[in-house]
Amino acid sequence: MNREGVPGKSPEEMYIQQKVRVLLMLRKMGSNLTASEEEFLRTYAGVVNSQLSQLPQHSIDQGEYQQRGRFASAFSLYSSFSCLYR
Repeated sequence: MNREGVPGKSPEEMYIQQKVRVLLMLRKMGSNLTASEEEFLRTYAGVVNSQLSQLPQHSIDQGEYQQRGRFASAFSLYSSFSCLYR
C-alpha cells in the first residue's frame, strides 16, 4: 500500500476508508464487532455504502484454516492502521 497517500485525500479520509473496509470484511466473515466499531460504521455510513460493493466475495465453503488466515490478515491490517492514528 502506498503510504504517501492518494492525491486529493487527506490521511484522515484514507484512514476512515481503510478502517471501514477492514471492519466490513471482518463482519462479512462472521466476526462480532464491538459496540464502538458498529458505531464507527454507522457514523460513516456513506463510506460504508461505497466500500460494500468493493469487498471481495466470501465463499461459505472455504476451509476453517483459510477463514482464520483471512481474519488474522484483516485484524493485522486494522491494528496497523489503528496505531497510526492514536
